Amino acid sequence: MILLAVSFFAGILVLYLQAVLPGIPTLALAVATLPGLSVRRWRPLAVFALGFLWATGHAYFLSAQGIPERLSGKTVLIEGTVAERPVARAERRSRFLLQARRLHNGSDWQPFDVRVRLDWYGEHPAVAAGEHWQLAVRLKQPAGYANAGGFDYELWLFQQRIRASGYVRTDNRNRRIDAGHVTPIAALRNRLASSIETQAGGLPSMALVQALTIGERARISSEQWQVLRATGTSHLMAISGLHISLVAGLVFWCMRSAWSASSALSLRVPAVRAAAVAALLAALLYALLSGFAIPAQRALVMVSVLMLAILSGRRVSFASVIGMAAVVTLLLDPASLLSAGWWLSFWAVSAIAWFTVGREGVAQGTRRWLFMPVVLAVCMAPMLLLFFQQVSLVAPLANIVAVPWVSFLVVPLALAGAMLHGLSEAAGLAVMQASAWLLDLLWYGLEWLAAARFSLLDWPQPAPWVLLAASIGVAVLCMPRGVPGRWTAALLLLPLLFSARPQPAYGEVWMTLLDVGQGLAAVVRTATHTLVYDAGPAFGEDFDTGRAVIAPYLRYLGVRRIDRLVISHGDNDHIGGARSLLRMFPVDGILTSVPAAFAGERTQQCTRGLRWSWDGVEFALLHPAGDDDYHGNNTSCVLRIVIPGGQSLLLPGDIEQSVERDLLRREGDDLASTVLVVPHHGSRTSSTAAFIEAVDPAIALLPAGYRNRYRFPHPEVVGRYTGHGSQLLATGQSGAVTVRLSPRSARPQVTRFRRSWPRLWRRPEPVATQFGY
Repeated sequence: MILLAVSFFAGILVLYLQAVLPGIPTLALAVATLPGLSVRRWRPLAVFALGFLWATGHAYFLSAQGIPERLSGKTVLIEGTVAERPVARAERRSRFLLQARRLHNGSDWQPFDVRVRLDWYGEHPAVAAGEHWQLAVRLKQPAGYANAGGFDYELWLFQQRIRASGYVRTDNRNRRIDAGHVTPIAALRNRLASSIETQAGGLPSMALVQALTIGERARISSEQWQVLRATGTSHLMAISGLHISLVAGLVFWCMRSAWSASSALSLRVPAVRAAAVAALLAALLYALLSGFAIPAQRALVMVSVLMLAILSGRRVSFASVIGMAAVVTLLLDPASLLSAGWWLSFWAVSAIAWFTVGREGVAQGTRRWLFMPVVLAVCMAPMLLLFFQQVSLVAPLANIVAVPWVSFLVVPLALAGAMLHGLSEAAGLAVMQASAWLLDLLWYGLEWLAAARFSLLDWPQPAPWVLLAASIGVAVLCMPRGVPGRWTAALLLLPLLFSARPQPAYGEVWMTLLDVGQGLAAVVRTATHTLVYDAGPAFGEDFDTGRAVIAPYLRYLGVRRIDRLVISHGDNDHIGGARSLLRMFPVDGILTSVPAAFAGERTQQCTRGLRWSWDGVEFALLHPAGDDDYHGNNTSCVLRIVIPGGQSLLLPGDIEQSVERDLLRREGDDLASTVLVVPHHGSRTSSTAAFIEAVDPAIALLPAGYRNRYRFPHPEVVGRYTGHGSQLLATGQSGAVTVRLSPRSARPQVTRFRRSWPRLWRRPEPVATQFGY
């Protein structure tokens, strides 16, 4: 069973490593191997092909549901059903999923079976799950930031089967068609959420209770998430294997005890079978209450496989149960293989099984469960480094207390309150508030652990062979005493400690212009130093590209400190992520034209003439001069970087034509640069012909978001650069662009994220100079 499960898994994995969907010859070859299912010798290969074909069919189905390019950016009228309870994202803004059914093409309705993620801004009617709506919307194809190390939003949309996103337009055609059909469970979820949000807003921990009961985590603050990440307890806030298994286990134990007490019942149906049915129903109800999200579905499948094995009366090894559960989850949704949660869940369950079931001589009883958090922390480290480049060093200590506290006190009390809420809102809310107070007691300890300087370790993402060796190493490490060769675990884990990303050599400079949407953020590295130029935008209090893009990229590189943070000026699309960077990394110094925005920090005013040298690379500020009378965009810090041999980079921020003329007058031929970050995102207020001629860039990089509302870059600006002969690349099309300048190479080495790491769910890089809106 394990070999076949691994073969099926491998077939799906191979499909998702492809850049494009396979063609007919590849599919025909896969189909030709299927008769091998009847031959034991060839069965693993046939199952591999079956997994490949199954994932291919799923991917083709999702691709067919996408919206045509001609509809992107256009206002269209659609009808559909609200698929889940809307979430308030900010004041007068809500977000919800709509399962669209048809679209009006201007003259008639046509089928339009697409799952759409919508935002509705401003004053608007309340929207509830199950309702049918007609809405005027502006849609676009799935699009997200494309950077190494960061959250892959396009992948997440693919996993969630969301094939378009957009927003509701203000339009008199918007109307609720009917209330639709709302199931009793959905109605209970709506009442619980409304009650928690309106009557228990004073307790921040009620957001955690809401996550543990109905699976909605949108109200958990960024500060709470930071504490959970630092202490390795984020898994406690996801309704997945731990909580659903706990509920099923408690119901199984209670039902078996109660059933065994009656000899009449036991003679009719064995107690263990009655308990398995009750546990299965309890797990199903909890999964439904949580919204039946993908992690809950995965956990329900694992519990179902185990309980069905009990009902069948057959003895099944725990390894077979895990293998069957993995296959069933991939049959239901092959894209779940792309989720970090899928890997972490099965990895954790396998580690627990290996420690408690798959080996002899393990300490029994209390000692075993005291050791469990330590074992899990060691076993999960390779996977956490792979997906997040972070591992909590205090996780074993935190989880020794947090897991039983949440599992045996908080969750049962919260679920009891949720069930009681259906009978009495006041009584149910009181019980849930009691569970929140229990969380508050735990939270004091978690905050204390999270505040420790050593709580969270950042580490570069390990190479695949390092990850494989470390995975084998942790399995060997968990073997019982006396097993020969346990010392080899140290050798297998050793490469993990020394994994590192490539670094620039002395005299080289590597710059990555990150994809932060409509904004600017660049990471510049020399042999031993790191400079961040601008920090991208912020969108409200809960999201900014400093935390979501730049910090993950720095962790991916193994950077632990920022030697200099340059904030060119005070516009949100340049300064928005700076505060997050200052909280997450030690920063040796800040250079900015708006020092007042960083009160309490070590700042220095950007001033022309400031120079420094790192590792043989020269840095010079060209603007602003001390006597300038400029404001806004024109106060941008203009930074020029030169390596030995003369190749150079120019980062001008958002300067406009007047500053370009001043630079031409003051610097003249010294403006010439190999690589130019295009001023002001390609606006027609910048990039004069004279400026482009003086800079003479071989490569011009555009920090402009995909289909941005400003319609940057302007066609005239594009024409000037292409007419000059510059290679023009935009982050909105290419994703992050990395340029490496070396004295040993006459031309820069350029890497474009979307071209170098294409995936079938990822929007491909178009021809660079075709900026259609």
